[in-house]
Amino acid sequence: MSTILVTGATDGIGLEAAKELARLGHEVVLHSRDAEKALQAADKVRQSVPGARLQTTCADLSDLGRVVQMAHELNARLHGLDVLLHNAGVYMPARQLSANGFEMTLAVNYCAPFVLTRWLLPLLKQSADPRVVTVSSVVHRSGRIAFDNMNGEREFDAYHAYANSKLADTLFANALAHREAWLCSNSLHPGVIDTKLLHAGYNMKGDTLQHGARTSIYLATSREVKGVTGCYFDDCKVAQCSALALDHELDDALWRWTEHTLRDWLP
Repeated sequence: MSTILVTGATDGIGLEAAKELARLGHEVVLHSRDAEKALQAADKVRQSVPGARLQTTCADLSDLGRVVQMAHELNARLHGLDVLLHNAGVYMPARQLSANGFEMTLAVNYCAPFVLTRWLLPLLKQSADPRVVTVSSVVHRSGRIAFDNMNGEREFDAYHAYANSKLADTLFANALAHREAWLCSNSLHPGVIDTKLLHAGYNMKGDTLQHGARTSIYLATSREVKGVTGCYFDDCKVAQCSALALDHELDDALWRWTEHTLRDWLP
């Protein structure tokens, strides 16, 4: 059985994924912003799955210093990591800067996964089947990478900031796949799911949390996708992502921009 870290595991799709992964017998590391919420999430998982093998970890993903601290703690505590599931995400209705000076949508949805992945590569290398699963969204198709407006300094629109962050996530997943050939890196659209994020961003109802967690669980655990990397999935099937998401020159440029911009928080 695998050891799987799920970010944003206290509610919504992340909590549902954690429950099902535990039900399948995997050891699940539940991430939360604070220790109390992490313990509450663990209790909820155990109510559904008595005997679940769980650990917790905490960091505010908008603070990259905290992300690095969490990564150090995980590297010291875990014997290995098989799957890193980047599930956490935010939709910010107004422009807000993180503790490190980055636009909050970009900071949580893209910068934190990039930094966390880089620090946890040594743990992933100890796995026989290492996987990084990044929850993107179909709205990445509306995204653009404008290097002179990454933090909404010229203009800010909540929907476009979210779409841009999800394009960045898909580009990251693809770039990781061809830069680190020893692991499998894929991104996915979870569906239009009834979550707090959907309510905040779109004021609408969506599909069930169980449906929203399906593709993440599939990419994290299925033997069918062992060795499959650099793909974008929807409803547990390979799907077509946007032309921009497939642009290797763009994913390389974004990677280099990110390494330069986040150099103070990278190994």
